[in-house]
Amino acid sequence: MKITITQPKGQKFLPFATIFLLIVLSITLATWQVYAVEAGGNSSVQIYLPLFQAVLMVLAIALGLTFHSVRTARIKSQDIMGLTHEGEGASFKNTEAILGEAGGGIIRIGSDYKIEYMNGTALKYCGHENRDVTGQSIYDIVQLQNTNDKETLKKLLEQQFENNKQEDKEKREWVELKLLNSSGELHLLKVKATPIYDEKGETVRDIVVIMQDITSDRQAMQKLFDQASRDSLTGLINRHSFQNYMELVIAESEGENAQNVLVYMDLDHFKTVNDVCGHAAGDELLRQISEMFSKRLRSTDKLARIGGDEFAILLPQCNIKIATLILNRILDDVRNFRFIWRQNTFVVGVSIGALEFDSGYRIADIGHLMVAVDEACYAAKKAGRNQLFIREMERHEISLASETEHEDSWESTLKHAIEKDEYELYVQPVKALSQEENAEKINFFEVLLRLKHEGKILKPGSFIPTAERLGLMGGVDRWVVSKIVEMAGVMNKKDKKARNNLFSINLSPDSIDDAEFPAFVKMLIKEHGVDASQLCFEVSESDALANFSKVQSLFAELVALGCCGSLDDFGSGFSSLNYLRELPIKYLKVDGTFVRKMSENSVDAAMVEAVNSVVQTMDIFTVAESVEDEKTAGLLAKMGVDYGQGYYYSRPMPMADIDDYRTAA
Repeated sequence: MKITITQPKGQKFLPFATIFLLIVLSITLATWQVYAVEAGGNSSVQIYLPLFQAVLMVLAIALGLTFHSVRTARIKSQDIMGLTHEGEGASFKNTEAILGEAGGGIIRIGSDYKIEYMNGTALKYCGHENRDVTGQSIYDIVQLQNTNDKETLKKLLEQQFENNKQEDKEKREWVELKLLNSSGELHLLKVKATPIYDEKGETVRDIVVIMQDITSDRQAMQKLFDQASRDSLTGLINRHSFQNYMELVIAESEGENAQNVLVYMDLDHFKTVNDVCGHAAGDELLRQISEMFSKRLRSTDKLARIGGDEFAILLPQCNIKIATLILNRILDDVRNFRFIWRQNTFVVGVSIGALEFDSGYRIADIGHLMVAVDEACYAAKKAGRNQLFIREMERHEISLASETEHEDSWESTLKHAIEKDEYELYVQPVKALSQEENAEKINFFEVLLRLKHEGKILKPGSFIPTAERLGLMGGVDRWVVSKIVEMAGVMNKKDKKARNNLFSINLSPDSIDDAEFPAFVKMLIKEHGVDASQLCFEVSESDALANFSKVQSLFAELVALGCCGSLDDFGSGFSSLNYLRELPIKYLKVDGTFVRKMSENSVDAAMVEAVNSVVQTMDIFTVAESVEDEKTAGLLAKMGVDYGQGYYYSRPMPMADIDDYRTAA
């Protein structure tokens, strides 16, 4: 770069004016001499005029040479950068000012690597704004953060001193270095070194190091990357980044005997918090839960938020036994956690699905692994929520077909199961705890669904998530209701006592949205001669709050037919008690999150008792889910809870075994 700056007019033209006047005076004297000769003037004048003329010309020439020499020497002495050559009319005072205010850092060093010049920007980068660093080694002033960067700078400068051909520019590329200055500030610098050659252009005399601070640019780029790869609310990576990390882990473990564990987690009752207290409360809950999860994980584990209230974890180089310890600690943390928002207290849970996979799986299998662990999570939710379900899976279960082919296959399987009656109905007894209810001889059962597939009986977690994604649950619900009504009609004809059977049937959001569903139920009741009071239709609290007006209308129509309604999984927040006054329900199931450890946790026990007390004033019967031991059953009976359901009383059984169960009871 060539910089040419004009001098102030008074300084630039004064020497030239002096020389010009001397020349003019000499010419004037010569003219006077000629005039004198022609006029016949004094001979002495004719003698001395040439002498004066010669003296003036000598003075003019001497003054011109002196000025040129002084000016050239001044330019050389003031040219710190070594870029200005003789004859270039640049004032270095102005050049120095420009270099000092340059946007980038500039350093000039000699062959001994000592600093000959350093502009203000470079001094600022290095934290030496008010210090004269001339004569010091560049390696002492430019403090780089790590050893690799130090070696890079050293190699860069050495290469420039070895670069003795001006046309060779291969070694003049930009490099990036991290500078940690004396003030503790970190700068990411883009650095380039340019050699300055001697007059012959053969030997490198000095080096000019040019620096550009790209810290803010990189921060902006990182921010954009984070926005694309991370969840802005929790700071966790998103689904896309999580799958990229899975690909990396699978690729790096290829050929090794490595075990990994994939985890899918779904918060229980999160939607209730959102609906009752607003999205601000839901956002804060997600932040707190994310921090809770992170504290239990290893540094090598990767946690992601992949949906609204859904999380995933990849535990690389980990077997299922170690993963179980980690996940059970997460479960304990969540069970003991209480989310408080203003005057509301919420107990939330988390349903966790996990599966182990080894290095034999390929990147193409990731989509199928995600589907499988999602199904495991659903199984945990259906088994009572707030628990861990571990899916055991063989590699041959992962189809190498595309995801579309996989779902098309399941869609065909699920539709075929309806046509060929390949679903099976199971029931789990709901035990009356009070003598008053026992006197009524009501045989209360919750209806559960299974699928016969390839010689196995699959639980809901294996096929319900896929049916929901494919929009098939409406058809599945109708199949269940039609079979229950048909079988209940057969039982009633065989035994009049069978009319005391009460069947609680779970409805999906698809049926809640189905305006024709009540008419369908009415048609079945009439066709099979079944008493409508034998049917109870069950909707989860989260689905009820998400579709409140539709659930309210649905229950009203079903109750008008003589059926009854039930609210399942109740208990994520006391504020939701307000909804019960507007729902025509007969039964309310207290979420198993409260019940499962109430014998060990006085807070859970107090919550169950409080819910039971309030609900019974509304003439609603309470059902406690997930009763697994005698102590819990005794506490529930003492509190006056109406019904209990869980493994303590009975495991699920095929519907065909109801008669044997009633006889034994």
